[in-house]
Amino acid sequence: MHIIQQYRDDPKRGPLTQKDRKTFIETAYSETDEEYFGPRRLSDHEVKLQALTKVFYKVLAEEPWSEDWIRAPDVERKLSKFEMNKDTMALAAEHGLLTPRDAVKAARDAAIKYKKAVEEAEKDPKRNVKDLKLPRGPYDEIEIIYIAGTVSSTATNRIDRENIYPVSVSSVANVLQNHICRDMVRPFSMAERFINCHDQAELERYRKFACDVCDFAPHLLDNDNVSLLVVLLIMPRSDCCKRFENNGIRIEGSTISHRKAECMKNKMGWGTSELKKPYDNFAAEFQARVRNACYPGPRPRVSGKSKPRRSISVMNPPMHATSVYSSPQMGYMASPQVRGPNSPVLNSGINVASRPLPPGMSMYSPGNSIPPAVSRTPSGPPSAPRASVGSNAAEPMDLS
Repeated sequence: MHIIQQYRDDPKRGPLTQKDRKTFIETAYSETDEEYFGPRRLSDHEVKLQALTKVFYKVLAEEPWSEDWIRAPDVERKLSKFEMNKDTMALAAEHGLLTPRDAVKAARDAAIKYKKAVEEAEKDPKRNVKDLKLPRGPYDEIEIIYIAGTVSSTATNRIDRENIYPVSVSSVANVLQNHICRDMVRPFSMAERFINCHDQAELERYRKFACDVCDFAPHLLDNDNVSLLVVLLIMPRSDCCKRFENNGIRIEGSTISHRKAECMKNKMGWGTSELKKPYDNFAAEFQARVRNACYPGPRPRVSGKSKPRRSISVMNPPMHATSVYSSPQMGYMASPQVRGPNSPVLNSGINVASRPLPPGMSMYSPGNSIPPAVSRTPSGPPSAPRASVGSNAAEPMDLS
């Protein structure tokens, strides 16, 4: 304000121009930043605050919401531009609007006049705003299309204009007129507002602004427009690319990253990763806030009753329980039989000795090569094992 007052007190100066205003703001920022932050150790909060303040000061100085950022149709091929939609070109020509910039400016002026007329009507209690018949003009019908920058004029000419979703010039003018930084007078306070913002309604409003820029004023996302850094504070590049794709505009994520790097380097003077770090860290944090506010996840289900513990019988079912595996069939082999002194000769199985083993001899002794036989009956559990014939050398096995 001191610099501006000096300018006003100088009688040799002419009217204040946009270039003079930009010079004032940038000079005031550099001097204030050096005096306030200075060569001292800053906390993490102050580092983020310093980075955001610089972004918003640049926005205030360059006024990206003005129509001057809508480039002429014969602009360099690498820069984006608007083109008149051929379906509404005749209507625009009837009103003397031959370029997208002229059409957007006329729509903006008409919207300002309409708003002022409504405000004046609201002050008069005798007049009803609903009964007013104020002309809105043809700006809702006049449409333009966005052409992204390409590597060559041939590539620009090959862009399929039929697949690009046209937007009305009134929509573009509305986004520029309602830019979230347009009424900003203190960038430092705006930076504090972003850092301390946790209100859901305000976060939703920020996201709506970012979505409107992608849909209706995508020229604000060029590499020479500092509004790109404001939008990328709110919305990640993947969301920007999805909205571009839905509107028929092909812009890859690497293109957005390249634009961001160019804007940081040329506009902000952040050429190294260390200088970009404060902005990037806060952008990731703020995008998470916006995402949680606009797309909250499902709430966890909290139950008052504890979960029942699984019993051992469920984990380890008993042997007699029904199993998914079928039990082997029994009865193909005859059960072991005991041969008495007057028994007939049978050859249906291994004969079991009718007397116990001698004392001190086990049926699993190293000398025994035959395991104990176990008899099974269809209606009962297995019988006790008995010593097999041939468990000692004195009684060989009968193989008849």
